[in-house]
Amino acid sequence: MSDRADPVERALELLVLAPLGALLYLREMGPGVVRMLAARGRAEIDRQHERVQTHVTTVRSTGEVAIAFGVPMLRDRLRRRAETPREPAPASHPEPDAAAPEPAGTANGAVAPAPIAWAPLPARPTVDAPSRDELPIPGYDALSASQVVERLVGLAPGELDAVHAYEVAHRQRRTILGKIEQLAG
Repeated sequence: MSDRADPVERALELLVLAPLGALLYLREMGPGVVRMLAARGRAEIDRQHERVQTHVTTVRSTGEVAIAFGVPMLRDRLRRRAETPREPAPASHPEPDAAAPEPAGTANGAVAPAPIAWAPLPARPTVDAPSRDELPIPGYDALSASQVVERLVGLAPGELDAVHAYEVAHRQRRTILGKIEQLAG
């Protein structure tokens, strides 16, 4: 009978006592494990939220700088473009026939204004720019415009001039140049 008891005891341990022991262990350890996993999840969510907030702040400040400096620059460019006299048409084009119908959108013989074409950026002026090692912002060339703008706030006027000269001679990023002009006031 002892031969039969051994497999029966093993089956009893495997099918009844082991699951019962596992359930009691989980009952004791479960809430702590759940709290630990929940805390890790909350921490990860907080880290991701902070990262997104940083990106939103950067984008918002870049947009504010673009609006603050872009609109006046656009108005100035349009005003200059409107004040620039237009070149007369080349003589190789025949004069319009007096009997020809008026083009659409004109009244009383008035000529419709030509659409404004955007002029390319002017050629980069030659400026005595400092070398990248002389700039007050380390790693300047690797930084985005928004990162440079954040670092301009504490610079002295001479340092702002150096960054301005370097930027004009190299990349001409309007966000940076506009912020320097704002700070130089």
